[in-house]
Amino acid sequence: MSATAEQPPFRPRTVLLIVGVAVIAFAGFLLLIAFAPPFQGGHDARGHALSTSGNGYAGLVELTDAIGSHSLIVRDTDLLGSSALLIVTPEYDSDGAQLARLLAARAGHPTLIVLPKWLTRPMPDNREWSLKVNTIWPEGAIAALDKIAPKLAVDQTPFRKTVIPPQPAAIPRLARAAIGGQREQQRLVGMGFTPMLLDRDGRVVMGKLIGRPVYVLADPDLLNNQGLADPWTARQGWQVIDDLSTTNEIAFDLTMNGFAKQADKSPLRLIFQPPFLPVTLCIVLAALLAGLHGAVRFGAPIAAGRAIAMGKRTLVDNAAMLFRAARREHRVGAAYAALTRDLTAQATHAPARLSGEALDHYLDRAGRNAGDPPYATLAWRAEAAEDRDQLLGAARALYRWRRNRTR
Repeated sequence: MSATAEQPPFRPRTVLLIVGVAVIAFAGFLLLIAFAPPFQGGHDARGHALSTSGNGYAGLVELTDAIGSHSLIVRDTDLLGSSALLIVTPEYDSDGAQLARLLAARAGHPTLIVLPKWLTRPMPDNREWSLKVNTIWPEGAIAALDKIAPKLAVDQTPFRKTVIPPQPAAIPRLARAAIGGQREQQRLVGMGFTPMLLDRDGRVVMGKLIGRPVYVLADPDLLNNQGLADPWTARQGWQVIDDLSTTNEIAFDLTMNGFAKQADKSPLRLIFQPPFLPVTLCIVLAALLAGLHGAVRFGAPIAAGRAIAMGKRTLVDNAAMLFRAARREHRVGAAYAALTRDLTAQATHAPARLSGEALDHYLDRAGRNAGDPPYATLAWRAEAAEDRDQLLGAARALYRWRRNRTR
């Protein structure tokens, strides 16, 4: 084979470059998985305070700052206890137990829950905008309230429930029923709340849960971007916020929408933060050293040994392996008996003229006091062995016979 054909397909520098790029890319991928959620912009066409789509509430945040109030975006659950009015925008798949914990952390401060209404999906050409699919089914609109208000329900157009009886004049009424120019409407029905805002037909748009400062707005089109696009609706929506707020600060919750900071503390993120960061760096350094040890050879390579070793011992081992593979170990009994007799005669300095039965009788007399069977009997047992166990028994007897004559 020529020297050109033996060259490796890649140069060492190229291999190191490929491995280095792969390691850096994999490390960056892990960092993005661990730290991407806190840096999400929120422009995902969903219904929360960061969304600029029609069912989002980014317009309400801008309106709050433009009017002169201060908007607070709540990502940390430790800030839920703020005394400012907190606007919570759960979605149809929000966890009711999480909402119950959120209200428990509020410690009696006013909270406005804006129910979801629209089932949307991002537009293909602009992922920040939403495309209306349909209205959410009534059970999905109040799914997040199953723990705190199990008797509360919603009714959607065309309304199936009858209009509630006329309420006292102190309850404010909307100037018109069609909020934000939408024909689809959503109203509160059921029990467990006190009406706070009615439309001109007498149906409840917003109610207050009995026994706690928690307000539920049935129709989100009064406050979302789609509704605020209409000046009349924007004026009505801000009047509701202004009536409920006790401070100059309006807080917008994002923890119910999956943007909570504490929810991002995954095990993958923890390994890149103290106190686990030093351990992670030690593991990375150990991996780099192991890779360096495997990439660079220390010392000369070990020469390959022979496939079949040389020497008498190897020949004996190979012969034994052949006998074992053929299951013919018991056929060597006669040869072992003859070898035992020759070694014993040599060790006892038997006369050279003796052979055969004469040598056997001589060796038997040499160990008369040992009490062993005659050599001929032992040799016959070894020769007549039919399996490995019988051969081992005969071989032990011959060995004992030899030891008693040579010690």
